[in-house]
Amino acid sequence: MELIFKHFWLACMVVTVLNAAIWQWRSRPHIARDPSLADGYRDLTRGMALYGNIPWIVMGVGVVFGGVPSVRSYFRPQDMNPYVLAFLGSIVLLWILGSWWLFARGGAEMMARHPGLLQPHIKSPQLIKAFWGLCMLGGVIAVIIMFRTDIPVG
Repeated sequence: MELIFKHFWLACMVVTVLNAAIWQWRSRPHIARDPSLADGYRDLTRGMALYGNIPWIVMGVGVVFGGVPSVRSYFRPQDMNPYVLAFLGSIVLLWILGSWWLFARGGAEMMARHPGLLQPHIKSPQLIKAFWGLCMLGGVIAVIIMFRTDIPVG
């Protein structure tokens, strides 16, 4: 069981890449109908594979180089382990960049124009933005709970 906890980050990387591959596979019929969408789908799936793996890479560095004994330590940010804080920082950075992309760079509109990625397909950029905000609120609440709760590591 400890092997699973030690390499959880690697499994998350594989799942993230598989999700990007699924997005690419789902895009095929839409690209066949409208080839002008191909570049957008490519950018979205590459972005998912690249940016979606940043926190897992940060987590892996902490586990592999010995700063963190297992993935369970990431539920204890109050210990102020720099690897755990770097992991949380990478997530906050992605929240900031994702919000900037969605709200200021037309990301919500892009997602709305590319069906098959979100299930079910959301055609309204405003609804995509609202869903993002709701997900971020959940994430912030989860981080607050982790800081305030004494979760046992072992």
